[in-house]
Amino acid sequence: MKQISVKIVAIIMVFTVTKTSAQTLQEMINTALANNYQINIVKNEAQIATNNNVIGNTGALPTVDLNGTYFNSFNNTKQEFADGSVREGSSAKNTNLNATAMANWTVFNGFSVYAKRSQLGYLEELGQLNSKFYIEQTVSDIVTAYHQLVYEKQLLNNYQQSLNISLFRLNLEKKRKAIGAGKAMDFGQALVDYQADSIRLIGQENTIKALQIEINNILNNQLEQPLQVSDEAFSFMAIPSKDSLLQNVDNANQQLAQQRLQELIAETELRMAKANRYPKIDLFAGYQYSKSTSAVGFFNSNQTYGPTVGVSISFNLYNGGATNRNIKNTKLYTENASLTKQQVNQQINADVLNFYNEYKSITTQITLAKSNVAEMTKVYQTAAAQLKKGAINGYDFRLTQLSLLNSELTLMQLQFALKAIEINLNRLSGRVLEVYL
Repeated sequence: MKQISVKIVAIIMVFTVTKTSAQTLQEMINTALANNYQINIVKNEAQIATNNNVIGNTGALPTVDLNGTYFNSFNNTKQEFADGSVREGSSAKNTNLNATAMANWTVFNGFSVYAKRSQLGYLEELGQLNSKFYIEQTVSDIVTAYHQLVYEKQLLNNYQQSLNISLFRLNLEKKRKAIGAGKAMDFGQALVDYQADSIRLIGQENTIKALQIEINNILNNQLEQPLQVSDEAFSFMAIPSKDSLLQNVDNANQQLAQQRLQELIAETELRMAKANRYPKIDLFAGYQYSKSTSAVGFFNSNQTYGPTVGVSISFNLYNGGATNRNIKNTKLYTENASLTKQQVNQQINADVLNFYNEYKSITTQITLAKSNVAEMTKVYQTAAAQLKKGAINGYDFRLTQLSLLNSELTLMQLQFALKAIEINLNRLSGRVLEVYL
């Protein structure tokens, strides 16, 4: 038995000896905002949307093109004229040189330019919202994971205390057995309970390691870097009233704001689809130069150059109904964007109300759970004294020990659940950065 106990204690010590400097929640958040891969990706995507939001991307500015060609050809040529004369040549060289500088400006295309300009502005704003939305999500994830790590370590301490109690009982049964006052069955049961508590403690250590890897992944740290957090009990923030929460959702929820922009973007798509019903008017001006030479032909050389200016009008009369079909489909996309916005709004408000009601319920449950822990602590202290005197058996003491453990676990679980609800309410109401940064 002594060898078994020594091995178990040694295993536990392996898990608990690693120490590192405590990290605050603020430090973890700052690390995530600086290093997280996805945050940097969405920031770059937002910058792309900003780069695209320029007037030159709407088609409102003219285009200027410079084109030039030069080529030689060698032809076998035979020409017969009406007067009966014949001109012919073998491998006669012909050259052509063309150069054009041309400016084109679309002055009207069914107001599509204005719709495109609005759309680019909405897309830039959406890029910024996407970036802020993911930052809020990441901060929420870090805050939740941090408090879960605190909870898991509190749970570890609770299991350690339970193990200490089991060790106390095991040593007591060992002494009784040594002096012939104890039973082998009581000693065996104490050993089994001690080892069961040891297994639970080791399993909890592994849970903490897995959670640390998950947090390090979000922080973009070395995955196996140890994280040390405060063992202090949870502190809770006061949440606003139900009406205030719902108002904050309407004003500041990033997901809802994204859907509103998606609806506006769909409307611009409809405006651009309707623009295809109008004519397109282009103004163009440029300068052309052309020169060709021929060894055999009517002209030995031909050269033209000078400015070119004009107007081009195009109007599609029929394209198989593609324009009308596109407009009908775009109207449906716009309607879907509106329905999605309403659905998201309904779901977020439902989540807020459920979290709010659960917050109130858990707050009351925590008060009762604290009372249970206080009462069970008194019962345990009495049972420990009675066990030492031999007034109760090991089985009854084990039941008291488990009751105390369960009451403490219930309190910790409720406290962590309350903290998670607090974080979710702040996230849904758009206050997570204001509260935790």
